[in-house]
Amino acid sequence: MGESNRSGQVLVMVSFWWSRGDELANHQLGQILTRAECLDGEITDAAAVDRALRAVGDEPTLVAELDEWWQMVAARRNDNTTQNPGLSLGSSIRYLTDRLDADRVTPKSIEECRRQIAALDTQIVSAKDLPELAHPDAEMLTLLTRYMEARSRVLAITST
Repeated sequence: MGESNRSGQVLVMVSFWWSRGDELANHQLGQILTRAECLDGEITDAAAVDRALRAVGDEPTLVAELDEWWQMVAARRNDNTTQNPGLSLGSSIRYLTDRLDADRVTPKSIEECRRQIAALDTQIVSAKDLPELAHPDAEMLTLLTRYMEARSRVLAITST
């Protein structure tokens, strides 16, 4: 029973750190699960990852490798549990621009945009030391640029 409990704890931690969106680490996880013939889809597919982790079971060697993986990810991210901002920036930018491009921009919609900006700013500041922002790729830089443009539009409206 103890081995099953340990296995369960490891798999929960793997799932948690996978969900943080560290693309390099998740690529490594995909290689581990593919080599073990557990992954039947893409490492970016939550359902495929969930099925793969359930298929791991109590296989001691694989559980040990996954245990090492999540600990490596936690160390790589300095135990910062903030999710990769790139996972939500695109939808947040669409949310902001949809509100700003509406036929009628209301005080309520501006207030919603300000709340969204506050949440995003907090997330970005929390993630500033993570690999995704410390060494951003072209996609992340594009997202940040688009976010700053949308953010500026909201702030320009609220200051008038």
